[in-house]
Amino acid sequence: MADNYSPDQLESLRVQLVELNNRGRWYSSQLWQVPFAYLALVGFVLAADLDEAPAGPSLRYMAVAVLGIAVSCHMFGITNGERRAVTNLQKVEEALQIPPTVLYKPGYTRPLLAAVLLTTLGSAAMAVKLLCQVGA
Repeated sequence: MADNYSPDQLESLRVQLVELNNRGRWYSSQLWQVPFAYLALVGFVLAADLDEAPAGPSLRYMAVAVLGIAVSCHMFGITNGERRAVTNLQKVEEALQIPPTVLYKPGYTRPLLAAVLLTTLGSAAMAVKLLCQVGA
């Protein structure tokens, strides 16, 4: 199949191979870095001023929950981007007739996504609980 390509097309495919590989690595690193950054920020935010009245912490819990929703959406998007990068890498490897080296393994960051989702739900529940205490 590589014989059907001009030298310029082969060079273009090689450049695509490098760029898609870089993109796939970036997506993969995001799937690890973003949730850990979120969870670290949650710990910092929720540990601040634990002795204050329920209104302050309830706002922080709400903020953590809203940010958790955004992080979860970002992680779903990054997962999709990672899958697309790997699929395109496989196509380029096939076009260049090189041994396939790319494999998409979904789910290895699911525990991190679960941690983000559980933290988001827990924070939302705590915000509601503290707001009920303020209102009582």
